[in-house]
Amino acid sequence: MKAFKMLILPLAFAVSIGGVRAQEDIATMLKADITDAKILARQYANPFGEMFGNSLNAGWYNSAKPHGLLGFDITFNASIVTAPASAKRFDVSKLNLNSLSLKPGEPNLAPTIAGSKGDGPTMVYSKTVGGTEQTMEFALPPGAGISVTPMPMIQAAIGLPFNTEIIGRFFPKVNIPDVGRFSMWGIGAKNEFKEFIPGFKLLPVNVSLMVGYTQMNSEFDVSYKPETYADGGSPESDYDNQKMALKARGYTARLLVGKSIPVLTVYAGVGYSKSVTDIDLKGRYPGVGFENGSLSVTNNADLPINPLSLGFDDSGVSFNAGLRIKLAIIAFHFDYTLGKYPMYNAGVGVSFR
Repeated sequence: MKAFKMLILPLAFAVSIGGVRAQEDIATMLKADITDAKILARQYANPFGEMFGNSLNAGWYNSAKPHGLLGFDITFNASIVTAPASAKRFDVSKLNLNSLSLKPGEPNLAPTIAGSKGDGPTMVYSKTVGGTEQTMEFALPPGAGISVTPMPMIQAAIGLPFNTEIIGRFFPKVNIPDVGRFSMWGIGAKNEFKEFIPGFKLLPVNVSLMVGYTQMNSEFDVSYKPETYADGGSPESDYDNQKMALKARGYTARLLVGKSIPVLTVYAGVGYSKSVTDIDLKGRYPGVGFENGSLSVTNNADLPINPLSLGFDDSGVSFNAGLRIKLAIIAFHFDYTLGKYPMYNAGVGVSFR
């Protein structure tokens, strides 16, 4: 158990860093009105949501051949999803914003969470208070440089009758104080259907179908407090229960082809994958109001409870190829997935039959 924790905790921390940076930067979007905040937060967080979702569809297999009856493996997998250049920035001028506009002279391209760490362009927020139009400037958040997303997991599979294999995967519930909580699970199946089709048995390779579903739940602590406190507004303690909840689901169906020789197995898969990720800001958050003669983020202008709910969908065809080296019952594997978000997966485990 101690060795397992030494493997899992550094990767859990890496996952948490992405969540912490995301919640801090998404919360700053609330300086706009709620409609504009949703538009900007969606653009900024899109790579974060899609990378997490896509990472759940990696690492399902390291061979096209199912285990024999009651054969099994237990494997530690780690997948890394990378963001393409197109996911690292967005064009603010093309957004249909209500109360926000680019400050004259500012660039129209802003970094996403996957982008560079330089500041985003300065926005001007306009609001009419008491018949007088007031303005406030703020910079969009810098990119966090999160261009890769790690996803660790433990996976186990067992062989059943009719050339079928059932696969389960999980990430044990981890709680990092003052950061967040994480857990993940999934279930899948693989079947070598060629054994049931006349003539296909003669093929010199293994040919199988695989389907899988994975779900990850995470919750990150948020701290977004008012800049000014007005009498009659919400007390500071009302903002203590801020959270960012992330729920990601991955679905995949693939055709697998592979060949094993002593020690070495090569495999490839092609198929359809879909991911759905929901990001929700929960709790009470201050809004922008008129205090001490100017606009500011104040406790006298609270936003609706749970102000942001963002959904990200991504789907498409992807292809991967890899190899496995098996020494006695110890197996090592590595593969690469080509798609909108390229993925790398590597693992080590015990495999029997």
